[in-house]
Amino acid sequence: MTSNAMTNRQSCDALRGAATSKIALLRHAQTDLHGRFCGHSDPNLSIQGRQRIPSIIQSLSRMSPKEIYSSDLRRAIQTAEPIAKHFGLDYTPSRGFREMNFGSWEGLTWKEVELQYPEDARAWAELFPHHRPPGGESFSELQTRVSRQLEQLATTAELGCTLVITHAGFIRTAVAWVLRMPDESISRIGQNYGAVTILEKTRQQWVVAALNVTASCLASGASKEDRP
Repeated sequence: MTSNAMTNRQSCDALRGAATSKIALLRHAQTDLHGRFCGHSDPNLSIQGRQRIPSIIQSLSRMSPKEIYSSDLRRAIQTAEPIAKHFGLDYTPSRGFREMNFGSWEGLTWKEVELQYPEDARAWAELFPHHRPPGGESFSELQTRVSRQLEQLATTAELGCTLVITHAGFIRTAVAWVLRMPDESISRIGQNYGAVTILEKTRQQWVVAALNVTASCLASGASKEDRP
């Protein structure tokens, strides 16, 4: 975890007496488009992804979420449905929790993007993350969408843990926004399939309480070697 995150965590501990909104961002399980640009594309979970659902559910039982939200894309829904059933809760799907839209690059590998869109590929590499994929969403649009969704959740969510099943790009953008990281550093934020990142808001301060915690770490309390 970065020094900024550690500092923010200390601040959170100091404010523990105030009401805290806790939002757990869970990346969906693995899909059939693993290794390709998959933003608003709508693949199913892969066999491996489906096989991981029980272990994800088991790990989340320690959280006892009060509410569950999900991206409206199939891979998030297929992750959210069994989780919601386990906790006896409904879940609310929303387009606001979608991955970044990669436009014409959807379903392509990076090598295919370089071959089919060489100028855009060069601009993406040189200006990352500020080059819009052709027909896709800009990073600033994604940032606006992510921050709006988080602030809305913090305002309306019940006290306790709110679980959101979403995507890697959404979660990385959320973390970078909370920590005020340079935009170009966003790719350094890890977010594995089925891993959880926890954000908390106390009074007017957002903090990153946990980052990219895997199901095995959540279930065991996380050994020192496994902590992000």
